[in-house]
Amino acid sequence: MCFCVFLFFVLLLTVGHEAGVHVQGPSAPLVVQLGDTVMLPCYTQGPLPLEGLRVEWRKKDSESVVNIFQHGESRPDLQSPSFRGRAHFFPDEVSKGNFSILLKNLEKSDSGVYKCTVSRYKESMETEVEIKNIERLVVTGADRAVVASVGEEVILNCSIDSHLPANRIEQVAWRHMDRDVLVLLFQDNETFPESSHKSYQGRAEFFLTEIPKGNFSLKLKNVKMEDKGGFMCEVHTREQSGHTIVLLQRVGFSVFNILVLVLCIATLLLAVALCVSILIQQRKKASSEIVMRIHASLILCPNVCMCAAFILWSTEGFLIEVITCSTISLIRPLLLIKTHPYLSRFPDRFQKAVKPLAVPVYHFVIAIAVCSGTFDEIRQTGTEFGHIATMMVCLGVVIFIGAVILAGFGFTIPAAMCLEAGNCALLCLVLRQNKEGFDTSFQIPTVLPSVGLGIMMVLVLQEYGFEGKPLRCLPIALLTVMVVVFSMGGTAACVFFIAALRITFKVWIPSLTSAIHLIAWTVLIMVLSRYRLHIQGCCSQCRGKAYLCCTIIAAVLLIIYGALSLHYLSKYMENHKDCGGYTALIALLHLLASTAFLKHPNVLPYLPHMLVYMFGAVGLTLINSVALATELKLKAGKGVRTTKDLRVTVLSCEMVFVSGWLGLELCGVWMRTRNRIKLNVEDQRAGETQEMVDVCDVVPDPPEKTTRQELAAPSQNHTYNFCKII
Repeated sequence: MCFCVFLFFVLLLTVGHEAGVHVQGPSAPLVVQLGDTVMLPCYTQGPLPLEGLRVEWRKKDSESVVNIFQHGESRPDLQSPSFRGRAHFFPDEVSKGNFSILLKNLEKSDSGVYKCTVSRYKESMETEVEIKNIERLVVTGADRAVVASVGEEVILNCSIDSHLPANRIEQVAWRHMDRDVLVLLFQDNETFPESSHKSYQGRAEFFLTEIPKGNFSLKLKNVKMEDKGGFMCEVHTREQSGHTIVLLQRVGFSVFNILVLVLCIATLLLAVALCVSILIQQRKKASSEIVMRIHASLILCPNVCMCAAFILWSTEGFLIEVITCSTISLIRPLLLIKTHPYLSRFPDRFQKAVKPLAVPVYHFVIAIAVCSGTFDEIRQTGTEFGHIATMMVCLGVVIFIGAVILAGFGFTIPAAMCLEAGNCALLCLVLRQNKEGFDTSFQIPTVLPSVGLGIMMVLVLQEYGFEGKPLRCLPIALLTVMVVVFSMGGTAACVFFIAALRITFKVWIPSLTSAIHLIAWTVLIMVLSRYRLHIQGCCSQCRGKAYLCCTIIAAVLLIIYGALSLHYLSKYMENHKDCGGYTALIALLHLLASTAFLKHPNVLPYLPHMLVYMFGAVGLTLINSVALATELKLKAGKGVRTTKDLRVTVLSCEMVFVSGWLGLELCGVWMRTRNRIKLNVEDQRAGETQEMVDVCDVVPDPPEKTTRQELAAPSQNHTYNFCKII
């Protein structure tokens, strides 16, 4: 009996001891960081046997199972999907009374109250843990927009909460939101200025001493108009990210921008004032010396002002745009002098130099300027095959110099063909900027020279066959050398491209093309040498029709040449930012080469001639000044360029001017041809009349037995000059 009472008291004490054990948790809600790892405490003062022990963690608001410990082990298979793989017990600590769990990679939805329930047999105990707030990564910037002027230096603020250590920041990236370009990058405790967009290289930097304090403010030097807009500071850690936006607005004009506007206004006023002065002086019938001085001022002053304006535009424009537009304005007076209605009033030596050399020199200067700018861009981008670009630049320079020399000696056709060959080399250089286009540009030296040589052969047949010019050794030898050089040079260029680019291509195709060129030229020269006199013996009407056919064929081939050039350019640079500018450039150079085929017209209708000249002297400068001033004003207002490339406007207007002069040259050819036809007809009529007079004077009165046929016999032996050149 006493033993039973003793056992009862022992059992009572044991149960009382277990019932007196309480599960404890944190005394205050937990405040954690988004993406962090946190421990949710739940423990007892003493150990509990694992037999019959069950520990369950749940989220109260959703009753989601965070984790369960049962039968001496964790049960991850019973976890809710949102906590699977993120909540873990400490297995070695459970037997010691520690039922805490480790919750990893906190999400915003993890905030709330968690309940820890510990049960053994029929007894259970519980405690609660609250995650009160999950903070995001807080990135702060400027509280107001930043105002700056072009050329100044500004600071764009970006700072991170001080409680986040700097070594936990993986990446900080500044971006321009409107242009979507990278301004500056900080990654793995290192700054990478070379990863910045080229427009921000050397202009953007961090304050390195402030980075450990969480200050990633950006110092932006030499502010430009395109900087206007929003800058985003993006901060990334392993678990989270944040950003802030700083607005840069009201970017004012710099001194250079103001000078550009002043020069544009001065150009506009000068052009209008000088044009009005010319009209007034002509109405007053002033002396030619005064009028010529005003014309000289009109040709030089507005164009010099526009050249200076485009040079100052270099602070906002890109290199090749500035080089092309400024060169066009600087060299345009040469073409204006050639198209001057009163060119005959200039000294004779000056006239003899300007008429043949104006177009080749104009073409040469523009092409060389573009070659230099394009080659510099290729060198800066560091693309492959730079030695090929160097070779094409040198080749183009040699060809263009040869064209100027040939034009100076009066060899019109060879000079024009050299200009077209130089255009071909320049086209290959332009396509060099686009890797896809350059891989296929080896086809150009095969196709375009074939069309060019076809033009030359047709013009040679027209000049020496149907026009009746004598075959001279020097021009024919020069043309033969050009045929050989262009044919063999095209083949060599194709082979070189194929070898350099390692392209699989049938080498026999350019070789066969070169052989066809040489054979066709040889046949043409043989035909002209042997049958030229027979061709000239034909009637003038037949030769005139053949002459006209050659003109039409040459014009068609010139159109095909230009169309092929534009086709290659548009096809292989379709997505290139400079496609529009280069398209206008190649079209202009092709028009200039076409005008070089024709000689300077001596007589032209006054009104169309004056309109073309005034458009080039006044209209072009007005359009260029208005376009540049408008672009500068719009860029200051929007922060981005409205016209991506001013070359499209400048070169397109220049094409209209050159096309007008080409039309006048064709008009001059037609007027000369018409006058020759009239003279030919008049000579024929005069010859017939004179012959009749001669017959009446020389032939005696016929005897009575003389028949009509015998009287007409002497006229059948007379030779008439029907074979004059049209």
